[in-house]
Amino acid sequence: MTSYQLSLNLGSPAPRAVDVYYFAVLPEEEAAVEALELARVDQQKYGLSGKIYDRHRLHVSLAKIREGRGLSEAVGTYAADLGSRVKAAAFQVRFDRLISVGHGNRHPRILTCNGVVHGLNALVRQITGLPHLSAETIPHMTLYYGDREAPRVDLPRPIAWTVHDFALVHTRRGCGDFAIIDRWSLSL
Repeated sequence: MTSYQLSLNLGSPAPRAVDVYYFAVLPEEEAAVEALELARVDQQKYGLSGKIYDRHRLHVSLAKIREGRGLSEAVGTYAADLGSRVKAAAFQVRFDRLISVGHGNRHPRILTCNGVVHGLNALVRQITGLPHLSAETIPHMTLYYGDREAPRVDLPRPIAWTVHDFALVHTRRGCGDFAIIDRWSLSL
């Protein structure tokens, strides 16, 4: 028996984006502008390719709340409760170097610093509820993903700002979506 049914090979369906909720610190306007200018100069100097992050996507990650497919009101409620409980003081972030971190064929070009930022660690401990972190967090802010590794650059003038608040962020990995869900002031 011969089948005359038309076969459509449409390929596999496009993978669904992964939703990620996390707490982050966002740079002040002046620091963000400096960081993006540094990224442009860096790309030109080392002949790197890769899309530089948009201004509104620059952040320093603090703690991931959830990663999975789909939105969840329960996650938003849980995170809002965590954020509202934080009682921490403002602190300063000072990035004094630009480095590449190897990840296969993607090399994030990140701003980082020479040591631990105690205010940042205190904030992470408050959010996570862990009295001691297994490792002190050294902050970093990704500027773009380069096509290869580039040398470390020590900045003649650090990119710095005082952190007065933190945010709950929702991103959709694979889509480039980035949304601030809520923000809380550092009150001490």
